[in-house]
Amino acid sequence: MITARRIGWLCAAAASAGLALPAAGAAALIVPQHGIAGAKIGQTEERVRDVLGAPVRTVHDTTIFGPRTRLLYRGLTVTLQGARRVTSVSTRSPAHRTRGGVGVGSTEARARSTIRGLTCRSLGGVRSCVLGAEEPGRRVTLLRVRDGVVRQVVIGIVID
Repeated sequence: MITARRIGWLCAAAASAGLALPAAGAAALIVPQHGIAGAKIGQTEERVRDVLGAPVRTVHDTTIFGPRTRLLYRGLTVTLQGARRVTSVSTRSPAHRTRGGVGVGSTEARARSTIRGLTCRSLGGVRSCVLGAEEPGRRVTLLRVRDGVVRQVVIGIVID
């Protein structure tokens, strides 16, 4: 079940994705439940850097879940909660798309008709579409929707 806290965590993990270009040389493919542009859930920081190169900026901080590292690329944020392995990858860039062409800027209707198993709903004034089981330790793909249009894509592991 989606909760405001889970939406908040996923969104907070991805909040700093924002520039409109994909990482240099990276495939801009969104693979639901796996990753974006070659950055995948479970990878080490070293592997992400091998795939995407040096980030524009690296941020080390602490959340209620412990230490966190965020690798900020152009249009992509890779988060390592616990600072060990990738726990979320997010984008606000329209350059990243699924094989079916869904990404930031797509309509919710297009996302629902293209991504099998996607469930959309509003909670506390926030509209989102989710693929996967919203249970601790499970992977989810979250599409944040505003005015019927996808504004952010987050692929991550549910922590709480």
